[in-house]
Amino acid sequence: MEAGPVALLCLGLAVVVVLGVALARRTGLPDPVVLVVVGLGASFLPGAPHAQIPPEVVFLVFLPPLLFRASFLTSLQTLRQHATAITLLSVGLVVTTALGVAAVVSLLPGVTFAQGMVLGAVVGPTDPVAAAGVFQRLGAPRRVVELVEAESLMNDATALVLYAVAVEAVLHGTPSAVSIGLTLVTTVLGGLGIGLALAGAVRLVRARVSDVGLQLLVSLVTPYLAYVLADRAGVSGVLAVVTAGVLVGIGPTEASEARLQGTAFWSFLDLLLNAVLFVLLGLAARRVLDDIPHLDPTTLVLGGLGVVGVVIGLRVAWQFVVPPVAYRLRSLAGRPVSRSTTYERFVIGWTGMRGAISLAAALALPLELPNRSLLVFLTVVVVLSTLVLQGLTLPLVLRRGALAEADDGRENETRRTLAEVALRRMDELEADGTLPPGSADPLREVWEQARARVSDDLPDPEVDLVSLRLEIAKVQGEELAELRRTGAVDPEVARLLQEELDLQRVRLS
Repeated sequence: MEAGPVALLCLGLAVVVVLGVALARRTGLPDPVVLVVVGLGASFLPGAPHAQIPPEVVFLVFLPPLLFRASFLTSLQTLRQHATAITLLSVGLVVTTALGVAAVVSLLPGVTFAQGMVLGAVVGPTDPVAAAGVFQRLGAPRRVVELVEAESLMNDATALVLYAVAVEAVLHGTPSAVSIGLTLVTTVLGGLGIGLALAGAVRLVRARVSDVGLQLLVSLVTPYLAYVLADRAGVSGVLAVVTAGVLVGIGPTEASEARLQGTAFWSFLDLLLNAVLFVLLGLAARRVLDDIPHLDPTTLVLGGLGVVGVVIGLRVAWQFVVPPVAYRLRSLAGRPVSRSTTYERFVIGWTGMRGAISLAAALALPLELPNRSLLVFLTVVVVLSTLVLQGLTLPLVLRRGALAEADDGRENETRRTLAEVALRRMDELEADGTLPPGSADPLREVWEQARARVSDDLPDPEVDLVSLRLEIAKVQGEELAELRRTGAVDPEVARLLQEELDLQRVRLS
């Protein structure tokens, strides 16, 4: 039985993705940059596929899960706490960026302002993945991290709603202001309503399903169902997915096993979809360049530099103009909020890398859209430029000491509270006779030490206990592997013990 062309295409794509991710890990370069280059290189190989993926398939396959995972991890408390800042960035800055990009792109021969608005909407959403890795490695205030991640989610929604309106205007003419207003209202409210209803239904199902596999299946189906239902209803599928993700994420706590497996599953899916998107873009880049022969290379370079300059420059300038004004207005209104420092505002302004959502939007542009190839090309330029320029320089900008704040105090306070809850519960169980007196002393000692550590009651140990426990887990795993190889332990017992060791390593790491 011969493999069909689709199967061969998927297999080849998988090989390119694996090679690209492995090369990125080895070189230390951003994954997207390496993946696009690998995809572009693969496009020159004999027999490389040049098939055009239907735009609607790109949105349907990639967009729902990417948006759902980001929204699922977003805290509703964070959205409320930073509502003003998030709104300014995700609505005001996205619209301003779209207008600025449109003004620059419309200077190119044969490009209209409306087509420029499409590109502005495409490059509007930011991608916090690269910044998150740097934040985690070097440290950053909780406020900055929360704002960057929450802003990214909300500007995805804003940009993609604007994207739909702009594409419609290019293909069918610019509608009246009243028509645009009515369309936006119905699109937004409809998307929110479908997301809200679906989230309620999913939470009911999850509460009644105990099987881990079924829970994972429900979580995978949810974003696609939200998107398809909203799309069929003619409203915003993006807002439906985001709303469902946020509300499902704040729902009842999952069982530990489901939560652990769900985290691993969605991390893998997010990596896979991002990698495939960037490789597909690399494969399509050669064809895109062939489709824009009416513009000379100098014009393309100048256009790309102009768009990149607007995208980066407007974001940095915005952070130094709008937040201080908003702070002043709220103070005059008697509603003061904590004021960010100049350096924090610059860091937020510099974390404007573009990524997978922009690529998905570019690849999903209708084939009949005028200057489609040019818009896709400029999107590639913006994504790669921001990832390289901002992504590689962010560690230099993010001086470890300059952004230090008492974030550790919040974490230690929470750990101390949890330790005290554990100690209090053991006291209650001993008091009511459930536990014999003294039977919980070994566990009590563990929690008392944990409370003391975060209360600064114990000096730092001379030995790195975490490294020691990791080393012990390592040699235990090696011994378990030897016992399994020699048949000295039952395979099922070995599997269970290996899972315990794996969880211990993950927890310590």
